[in-house]
Amino acid sequence: MLFPILAQSQVKSKLWYDGNARVMYNRDALEGTLKEMDTVSTRSNGGGFTIVDLGLHFIPVDAIEISSQIRLRNEFGGMWGNRSSVELRTLSAKGVVNNNIAFSVGDIYLKQTKFTLYNYEQELSEFEPSVFKFYRDFVNYENYYQSNYWRLQGIQTNFSYNMYNFIEQLDFDGFTARVRGSEWLGKPELIMLGGSAVVRLSNKVNVGSHFVNTFEILSSANEKVAYYNPVLNTQLVYSGSFKDLPYKALLEGGFSKRGWDGDSLAPEIKGNFITGLIYTETKKGTFNLGFRYVDTDFRSIGAQTRRIDYNNITTSYPYFSNNYTQRKVSLLDIMSDPNVYNQSMSTSLMNYNQMYSAVSAYGDATPNRIGLTAEIDKINITDFFSAKVQSQYFSEIIGQGTTQKRSFNKSALHSLLSLDKLFSFKNSCELEGSINLETVKRDGEDFEKIDFNSALYSGSISIELIKNLKIIAGAKVFYAEGNEFVVERNIYDQINDYSAINYDNKETILIGGIQHHFTDDIY
Repeated sequence: MLFPILAQSQVKSKLWYDGNARVMYNRDALEGTLKEMDTVSTRSNGGGFTIVDLGLHFIPVDAIEISSQIRLRNEFGGMWGNRSSVELRTLSAKGVVNNNIAFSVGDIYLKQTKFTLYNYEQELSEFEPSVFKFYRDFVNYENYYQSNYWRLQGIQTNFSYNMYNFIEQLDFDGFTARVRGSEWLGKPELIMLGGSAVVRLSNKVNVGSHFVNTFEILSSANEKVAYYNPVLNTQLVYSGSFKDLPYKALLEGGFSKRGWDGDSLAPEIKGNFITGLIYTETKKGTFNLGFRYVDTDFRSIGAQTRRIDYNNITTSYPYFSNNYTQRKVSLLDIMSDPNVYNQSMSTSLMNYNQMYSAVSAYGDATPNRIGLTAEIDKINITDFFSAKVQSQYFSEIIGQGTTQKRSFNKSALHSLLSLDKLFSFKNSCELEGSINLETVKRDGEDFEKIDFNSALYSGSISIELIKNLKIIAGAKVFYAEGNEFVVERNIYDQINDYSAINYDNKETILIGGIQHHFTDDIY
């Protein structure tokens, strides 16, 4: 697979541009039992594309910038414009009013807290070796994922006030965005309205409040039912030191409400959460210890929408067998296929695969959880060896289908060994390894018991032959075994039934290639 990214920019007084290009080619083949059972699908197939994204930035006046990005795409196998397309990817304007109030209009990127508005990473991507990074960058770029921001269309504004009394600074941020447009003979328009206010009392104390309300506009469709989901939280952050050891303490709590106006059968549920965290940083690394409680009925569309939609159709061999069965999303699809990802928010809890995400399917906002978290990051054991460790222990607040409660454990370890520093090599040579473990257990009678385990082992090596030219190789091996119960919910997220599933799964991914970096972002 060839995966170069080319970028260039030119600056002028009023107009400047940037962009990137990507060329990809892949070839897929049926192997193993699938090849023997499937006599309909092709034995192998290949495909690829060339895309160029050109960003235009126009500055009509000093305080306003208008930006857009145009994509040119050509599928391999097309000639004379056949199978080519041109599309507008983004369009926005931003500026500053009277040097005080900043604003953005059009395509905007929004993020608040992990319980109000937050775009969590896809499963099993944490602590991933760096040789797999170009796949993750490709998936995130195609789905407009920038850090943990959601891309929406709307207007945003923010401003600050500096004060000289008891309050040092006030920061305000507000936005309104359209989550879903009105549909012909379908659902009403879905709007998200939110804002944040952060008060800095001193260099040590910050107090903030964040609010998001997502609701349907009943008049935008011929409907009598309208969805609503307000979420409010408050944060208190204190920075101090203990025996010359700096630390930061965070306490956060909030509540949510969700319902459907006009639907007598729809329940209105109210939930809450509270979380605390102590964070400190030393020369040897950073350490944090946290507590989290998320109520069973806590609902937040902005924080509980998942990136991966397991109902989406995969790009490679979407159907298999003579019965034309839709292929389920696998670890390889999660790693490399942008089409299984989701770009819009969901008003209900999205389905997930417990093999890949059994403990925190909706990130920190996963409902029905209480427990502790611990993380040690950037552990510089020596100048050539570093590591980071994470562990989470949770329990259900209320048992599902039984009085017995599940217990959850999630642990992860990542290590980096710089062989060039250890053996004084001239060129870089690095070994990376990581382990992700998840366990779910529940006691009780035989029909209640759960014993599920999953493990992802990842490793990579990067050897620099000459400056910026490397040989890279990596591997991922995933195991899942045991039993679990999959929840079946109705349109109101109420549990209707449970399906017992036994797992005995193994997946292996191997990659290898040559990589040359022209710059940090061009390779």
